[in-house]
Amino acid sequence: MAAPQKTWAQCDAELCKPGTIFEVEEAVIDGRKTRYWKNAPRTFRDLLYSRLTNWANEGRQFLSTPSPLPSAYESRDEVSYAAVLARSIELAAWLRDQGVTVGTRVGLGGLNSEGWVESFFAIELAGAVPVMLNSTLQPEIQDHCLSLTKPLLVLVSQEMSVAIAPLVEKLQTKGVGKFYCWDRIHHLPAEVQKVVGSFYGAVGSPASIKAIESGKGLESLGPESDATILFTSGTTSLPKAVLSTQRQALHHLITSQIIPARAVLRAGGTVAMAQGLIAPPEVQQTMLFAVPMFHVTGLLSMLLRSVDVGNRLVFIRRWNVKEVIGLIKRYNVNVISGVPTIVQAALQAPELEGHEMAGLLYGGGPPPQRMVQDIKKKFPTALAVHAWGMTETNAVAVAFMGDDYLNNPEAVGPPIPICDVKVVDQETKKELPRGTFGLLLVRGGNVMKEYLNNPKATKEALDADGWLDTGDMAIHDEEGLVYIRDRAKDVIIRGGENIASQEVENEVYKDDRIAEATAIAVPCDIHGERVGVAVSLAPGATATAESILDKVEPLLRHPARPAILVVSDAPLPRNANGKFVKFEIAKMVREIWEKQGRKEVKRRARL
Repeated sequence: MAAPQKTWAQCDAELCKPGTIFEVEEAVIDGRKTRYWKNAPRTFRDLLYSRLTNWANEGRQFLSTPSPLPSAYESRDEVSYAAVLARSIELAAWLRDQGVTVGTRVGLGGLNSEGWVESFFAIELAGAVPVMLNSTLQPEIQDHCLSLTKPLLVLVSQEMSVAIAPLVEKLQTKGVGKFYCWDRIHHLPAEVQKVVGSFYGAVGSPASIKAIESGKGLESLGPESDATILFTSGTTSLPKAVLSTQRQALHHLITSQIIPARAVLRAGGTVAMAQGLIAPPEVQQTMLFAVPMFHVTGLLSMLLRSVDVGNRLVFIRRWNVKEVIGLIKRYNVNVISGVPTIVQAALQAPELEGHEMAGLLYGGGPPPQRMVQDIKKKFPTALAVHAWGMTETNAVAVAFMGDDYLNNPEAVGPPIPICDVKVVDQETKKELPRGTFGLLLVRGGNVMKEYLNNPKATKEALDADGWLDTGDMAIHDEEGLVYIRDRAKDVIIRGGENIASQEVENEVYKDDRIAEATAIAVPCDIHGERVGVAVSLAPGATATAESILDKVEPLLRHPARPAILVVSDAPLPRNANGKFVKFEIAKMVREIWEKQGRKEVKRRARL
C-alpha cells in the first residue's frame, strides 16, 4: 500500500531542517522576528563575482542581444560570461572613481541589453544600490521617480538618453547627479549630447579595479545593507520606490530551488533526491528573456536565477510574436519565464509543434486555468511552475509545480517556508477562517524594507508585526494552497455580490478562439456594477461577440455573465511588464457601454 502523500508542512519540516541547503533561521531584524534562508548568498556582490567567474572559466556564452543603434534592426551580438565579467569589473571601478561606494544610489534606465546587464552588475560589484527605472514611462513619471530617489549618477540607454534629455537640467536642480549612456551617442541630437555623457569604453583606474576585485572598501557590505530599488507599476497612482536589503532580495535563489524540491517529496521522493536537483544542469539551458529587467520578475526570477545556474539568455528588441517564435527556433530556447501572455503565445504558435521545452515558469498575472493542461499537451517534457509574488515580496512568495499544479490549476500554491500568509477582512483586518474570501496579507524574510522616502505609504502597507497588505483578494484553504481571486480594486460588485474578474476570464479562455481576455466593471443603474469583458482573438481565429457569449454564458453563474463583450482587432493594452492596463481597457469598454445606453446589445463591438 502506497504511503499517504506528505503535507506541505511535512515536506518543509524535512527539507528545512538543520544541515540542509534549505535550512531556515530566525532572527530579530528591525524589531521583528523574521525567518530567512541560512544558506542564501550574503550579498549580490558575493553571488555575482563567484558565479560569473565560474561560468567564465567554463567558457560559456551568456547573452544573445540586439545590437545597439545605429546597427541594422536584425543585427545581434553574442556575448560570453567572460566578456561580461571583465566589463562589469571595469565599470565598477569607473563608478568607484566617480565617488560611488557602499549604499550609493545609481539610476539605471533602459530596455534589456548588454549595457543594462553590465551596468547592473557593476553597481552591485561596487556595493551600490541600483535604482531601476521603467524606461517606458512618460517624462513626468520619470521626473517623479528620479526626484524621489536622487541617484548620484544615472546610467541609461540611447533611447532613454533622448527621452530624458529635456528633464536633465531640471532634475539636477533637485539633487539628481550626472547622466551617462552606456553606448556611443555621437549620432544622437546635439541637445542630447549636451546633457548626457557617454561611458562607452570607460575604465576605472588600476587601483580601483584592484579594489573591486579584492573587496577593499566594501567591508561594511552585508545582508542588511540596501540592495535594490524597484518601482511599483503605478497603474493607479504614482510609482513607489521599493527598497529591499541584500537578504530580502537574494531569498529568491533558495526559494526557486525549494519549489522542485517540494514536488519531489510530494511525489514520494527523499530529501537526498530533492537536494540532488540543486546542482545546475550539466547542459547549459537557453532562456527566452521577454520581460524587462527593471521588473522584479525579470530581475530576480530570470536574470539572477540564470546567473546562478549559468543559463544563456536571448533578448528581444520588442515584443513581436513572429520574431519571438523565430528566436526560439533559431537558438533552440528550452526555458521560457515571464508573465502568462508569453507562454500563451508559445502555446498558440503552430511553428513550435514538436519543439522540446525544459521549463515554463510564469507569474505576475493570473493565467487561464487551462494553461497547465495546454502545456502538458504541447510541451510534454516541460515543467510548468506557477507562482505569485509582487515587487514588495521580491518576486515569489507562493508557488508550486508538477502534479500539484496540474490537479489545482486555480491555485498559485502554498507559501514558501520563509513566508507566512493570512486572509483577513478587508475593513477590520481580522483574520478569517480558512477557505474564506478576503484580503491577502504576507510576512517573511522576502518582504521589502520600505517604500523609500514615503513613510506614509510604508505605514499603510506594512503593520508593526511585518504583515504586508498585498491588495489582492484571495482564499487560503485548509490544505495550505492560496487562490488569488482578484486585485481588491478590480473586484466587480453586482448588487452587493462580489465577482472576481478571474472567475469570468477563466471561462472565457475555454474558447479556443480567444488569445486574451480581461473582465472589468461597467456601471449599472440597477445593480451598481455589471461584468464587462474585452477579448482579442488567437491567430487565424474569427468570432463575434454573440458567438463568444453563447459559449461562455452557460459556464457562468447568472451574476457573473457579461453585460457586454467587446472583440478587439488588436492586442489588448499592456504595460512594459506584460500586465493588462485595466484602466485603459475599462475606459474603452465603458465608452461603448454608454453609447449602447447601458443596455445589453449582442453585436460585435470594436475597440
